[in-house]
Amino acid sequence: MIKVLIFILLFITNLFADKFNIIENISISENYKDFKAASYWEYRNKIVDKFLMKVKLNKQNLKGKVFYLNIVSDDKNLVYSNIKLKKYNHLLISKIDENTPNILYFKYEYKHAKRPGFRLKLTTPFEYKYLLPYEGIVYGLAYGIIFCAFLYYFIIYFSTNKRCFLYYSIMQFFLLLSLVGFLYFSYKPYPSILGQAIIDFFETSAFIYTILFAKEILNIRRTMPLINKFVNFFVLLNIFDLILIVIFKYSILYEYMHFYVSFLIPSILGILSIFKGNKNAIIYTIGWSIMAIFIGLAQQMYFSISGIYIVHLVSPLESIIFSVALAFTLKKIVKEKNEKEKMLIHNSKLASMGEMINNIAHQWRQPLTHLNYINMNLQVAAQLNELDSNYIEQKVKESNEQIDFMSNTIDSFSNFYKIDKSKEYFLISDAVKKAITIMQTLLDLNNINIELNVINDKSVYSYENEYSQVILNLITNAKDELIQNNIKDAKIDICINMKEGKIITKVCDNAGGINEKIINKIFEPYFSTKDSGSGIGLYMSKTIINSHFKGDIFVENISKGACFYVIV
Repeated sequence: MIKVLIFILLFITNLFADKFNIIENISISENYKDFKAASYWEYRNKIVDKFLMKVKLNKQNLKGKVFYLNIVSDDKNLVYSNIKLKKYNHLLISKIDENTPNILYFKYEYKHAKRPGFRLKLTTPFEYKYLLPYEGIVYGLAYGIIFCAFLYYFIIYFSTNKRCFLYYSIMQFFLLLSLVGFLYFSYKPYPSILGQAIIDFFETSAFIYTILFAKEILNIRRTMPLINKFVNFFVLLNIFDLILIVIFKYSILYEYMHFYVSFLIPSILGILSIFKGNKNAIIYTIGWSIMAIFIGLAQQMYFSISGIYIVHLVSPLESIIFSVALAFTLKKIVKEKNEKEKMLIHNSKLASMGEMINNIAHQWRQPLTHLNYINMNLQVAAQLNELDSNYIEQKVKESNEQIDFMSNTIDSFSNFYKIDKSKEYFLISDAVKKAITIMQTLLDLNNINIELNVINDKSVYSYENEYSQVILNLITNAKDELIQNNIKDAKIDICINMKEGKIITKVCDNAGGINEKIINKIFEPYFSTKDSGSGIGLYMSKTIINSHFKGDIFVENISKGACFYVIV
């Protein structure tokens, strides 16, 4: 633990160390006599067979200090240097202190002429001791975190269809490719022109999706329409830069504009959203601000730690911050979706409420008639002085039986229409019978015969009313089709059976089947062939079976009608 605390203290101290001002200039000579300032653009396409690098140190700033000079070059072609160099992986490393010569020379000779490769940087003893030996772990953790964020939210997008998750996922994907590109070329003396173009393409693409993600998650289009136009312009500017990268093989936009600007813009958008009352923007703003600050300070060389370490440490940190924030957003979306599904289920029930009230009225007609007869019998018996205690007791008993029947009918319907029901164990056949009971009177009224055949039954742990609702929707649709097509000997057959551990409820009718042109659309929301249909009955049936029973529902035409299969 103490070592960890010391490491963190040293890391923070080194983060805010000033730039070194140790290297005064770097020059190059192709004839070992005449030196000129080494320019990346001059030697970007130039071929040489030998060259001599001269590095002049500022010894005044080196007094009492120690640094390490890291050189990335074609080290096999190094034929001379006036300092001692140590080979470490792809690097040549030399300790630099006040005793080091004022001018350093590095002489290279190639068997075959090629572009001169020579890069150097100074690192602190902290970076040399604590980061360089463990850079593989740092890179591995960074890539692992970013890849997990990319993959997780890419999958989440397909289940939620929310663009913010897609933009974030793609942003992480291009960020990962950019970092891998950075790392790959950090092992090379110089990036190839094509390689540089590819990395620039990845970087600019990552910035585009950073902005698109900010627009979507902060809902800029609706909350800040004027600023949204500026943001759109910036996105177009980046898209134009992609085209220029393809043409000129490097990013012209980010040649003249700092990287941190692309994180500064969403940071400002986040701050504006917070002032407009969007508390969810706080975490996102922190993430973008961290990236803007660290990338900006690194570009301005205010850190003594190498930029490649900074970006590999800050990028996964940003991924973690955004992943946590998006997890809360996902939780909110799931909650809203569940509430929406509950309301749709309830609306689906209400859509058939009128029909159900008609059903209740028919179910009450017989007992009401019976009660009327009881009253008439009592009245006649009283007029004839034939009332005695036995007769009255008998009529009261008959009357109570009819009232109990009517009360049970109301209980049955009211329980069925309750919106909140907890999970419970129930038999599939019981749920099906409940739906049949509710529909029985209307089916009898329309001379539709319904039969239930239970071959195998199963107890499941879920919402019984919702399963009954699904079966009721199927029976209702079958009844409507049978009536509309004026089918003689109309019938609905329901069969419950088990197959491969799944219980299947098959609801078939002889209404003539479903038009093949629309059979694949009947489970889509708001699709209906009925003039008064809401189009949510079958959609909700499928949603209920998929979401709450982890099952499926599908339909097929048979010889005289259609069969629906509910599999859970």
